[in-house]
Amino acid sequence: MTAMGSTAGPETVGPWSADTLAEILQAGVLAPSADNRHPIRFELEGQTVSLRRREGMLPPPGGYRRVLELLSLGAVLENIAVAAARHSMAAVIHLFPDPARPDLLCRLGWSPRDGGVEPLWEQIPLRTTNRRLIFRGPALDPEAKASLLAALQPGCHLHWLDAAAVRSRALRLVRLAETERFRNRVLHADLFAGIRFDVGWQRSCDEGLPPGALGVERPLRPAFERMRYWPVIRLLNLLGTHWLLGLRAAWLPCRLAPHLGVIAVDVIDDASVVAAGRSFENLWLRTTALGMALQPLPASALYALEGAMHEAVPETLNRLLRAGWQALLPGQRPLMLFRLGRAAAMPVRTGRSPLDHFLQLTPQT
Repeated sequence: MTAMGSTAGPETVGPWSADTLAEILQAGVLAPSADNRHPIRFELEGQTVSLRRREGMLPPPGGYRRVLELLSLGAVLENIAVAAARHSMAAVIHLFPDPARPDLLCRLGWSPRDGGVEPLWEQIPLRTTNRRLIFRGPALDPEAKASLLAALQPGCHLHWLDAAAVRSRALRLVRLAETERFRNRVLHADLFAGIRFDVGWQRSCDEGLPPGALGVERPLRPAFERMRYWPVIRLLNLLGTHWLLGLRAAWLPCRLAPHLGVIAVDVIDDASVVAAGRSFENLWLRTTALGMALQPLPASALYALEGAMHEAVPETLNRLLRAGWQALLPGQRPLMLFRLGRAAAMPVRTGRSPLDHFLQLTPQT
């Protein structure tokens, strides 16, 4: 880790040695993010750690792009909190502390914590997205399911969509959203923008999604590569290819999984979305400890946001998704759908850039 001070003797920031702080911030970097890219910098100044957005202010409120970033921010903060708890310290999180600095997402402080070492820290480097087509059982027993409720932050809710009638209604929403990702030029560009075809199907990469981590069957890989070009997929869609892709990409995997779940909130505001990101990451760590495979599938929830219509989601689809989710979760707003089961590890998993890539040091005065 880059040096954080110029005083003689062991370097410290707040209650931490430099090595311990590096370990804690590295845990944050290992959190999930959209397209395996964290658009943040850690700014170290005195005894505080600030998280800043590299590209200035967040996307506009109400849309799915802002929500995706805030969910990822919540996951980063949850990993930091879990890693700090390993050292009997609590992370004190101040969200958006300075309205005059829209790029400043939060400041972190530290306080002593009771309750022993947090065991989930061991799962942070093990957590990964599994995109295999088939998740198998056995399903979670009632006690294990109940234990996952401890992952939730205040104002967040976990719903299981496992009953046949409920799952059928949710799967319709999943199919509609995923199909649109292959039919809509802007959403198609978003879908393929993060895929690093340049690294091939056998290697990983520190930023972006390596193709080998996508779970695409070997015979379909050449066709999938061609589908990144809009003229190609537009032509194929004349034959109804987008409907088949929507079924394969999400409907069928969700249909076959032992569990389908969703994290929802009472209201959509920045703090609630960050809390949902923290809840989802904590749940993911807990399911990793149980030996379960998980894949997040947020499109059907995020395309139902009112502001999504200003980010290329068609108004008709937006209305259908909002009505469908409101019927399933009256009075709540879904933010993250996921499938859960058991599956072999993926042959390729995403990497992460080293911590120095995310550090911005502020000279001490």
